[in-house]
Amino acid sequence: MNKILLAFSTATLLWITSGLAEEHHARATHEVHWDYDKNGPDRWGEFGEMCGLGKAQSPINIISKQTSNLDNINTIFLNESLQSKASVVDNGHAIQVNVDNGGTVEVDGVEYKLVQFHFHGKSEEQIDGKQYDLVAHMVHKSAFGSLLVIAVLFEEGKSSNPVIQTMLNSVGKSTQLNPANLLPKNTGSYYHFMGSLTTPPCSENVKWYVMKEVQNASKEQIAALRKFYNHNYRPVQPLNGRVVESK
Repeated sequence: MNKILLAFSTATLLWITSGLAEEHHARATHEVHWDYDKNGPDRWGEFGEMCGLGKAQSPINIISKQTSNLDNINTIFLNESLQSKASVVDNGHAIQVNVDNGGTVEVDGVEYKLVQFHFHGKSEEQIDGKQYDLVAHMVHKSAFGSLLVIAVLFEEGKSSNPVIQTMLNSVGKSTQLNPANLLPKNTGSYYHFMGSLTTPPCSENVKWYVMKEVQNASKEQIAALRKFYNHNYRPVQPLNGRVVESK
């Protein structure tokens, strides 16, 4: 089985180009822009052909009893990470943190570099039909342009998340944060499937890893994020015969 290496190292996070930021939330070139309301998900085929015609679209509802077990060799390793610079922006659809050298994931000898992470007001992914209070999508890109996304689910709890708080305090500014603090302690337990971007152009062949261990965010943090965007999530899409793997 594949061996996945997730290494968040000491890094200086700088502004990245709008082209990289658009890999996950790509801006359509139409005069009328896509959104989650009038030009919402049921019309996204007008802004990206794959949104309407694709057969491996994201997000999905993961039915845990219908997953295929992964071999023990398939493991995620988390290395030490230090505080680094980041830029927090409102990209028009989500609050997004643009990073550079914030971490890497290695799959079959191919390195995927963390380029940005962003939040949705409720989770796009569902587990056994359950939608969580928030989700963070950590978008990684290889030198060949292929994408890998790590999804971290959040639910309301008593404790706050330090990365979310730093982000909320820094919208429109540069700051320092540690992207690894978004991840659960148990990074070796997750669901894996092939999917797509969850916004136009809905490009496919994206590797998805959904962490099983759910993280906490405070009631105040969730409310603060939803003041920006409270329904920026795409409905779940058909599996169309895809197999979801579980570890």
